Amino acid sequence: MRKSVLILLVCLLAVPALGSAALLRKNGDGTLSVEDGRGRVVVAVRGAVIGRFDRGSVTIYDRTPRDAFTPRVWGALPAFQIGLNGERHQGENVRFRLLGGEFIVVVRGSGIELSAVGTGSVTLEGRGRAPGVYSLEGEDCSAPRARCPVLPDPAKTFRLGTDPDERGSSRPSG
Repeated sequence: MRKSVLILLVCLLAVPALGSAALLRKNGDGTLSVEDGRGRVVVAVRGAVIGRFDRGSVTIYDRTPRDAFTPRVWGALPAFQIGLNGERHQGENVRFRLLGGEFIVVVRGSGIELSAVGTGSVTLEGRGRAPGVYSLEGEDCSAPRARCPVLPDPAKTFRLGTDPDERGSSRPSG
């Protein structure tokens, strides 16, 4: 009985979180997924970033600090303040969530799992023999994983989504 009540509570809590993430995605937003990354991932985005890593650090610069959106980090050592709007968290098995707003997120480490949606840019830099894989614009890397590219070395920068000014310009009229 207790187990079924617990499962029901977890499901009820998960529905609003999934719904709010779906509502955050707008027309023109791009997507990024990093699986089992080793190296460095830099996401400068207006949108959302959710991730974790086995060992390393995440540095978050809030480019819209006066809005209602606050970065959340769990499992890290106490944060180091960097300038007026930056903070660095480090440790093992760290999780982080940034929903809404505009952020620059720098993740360095191993076991990086990250998803981002929004508009901006992404810089990826893999390290070692098994740097992990990534996908842009919704490519599924879980099966078969070999279809997705490995994190590049040297670093490579990609555009994520389209800017609001460009959203209607590439569509054919008609």
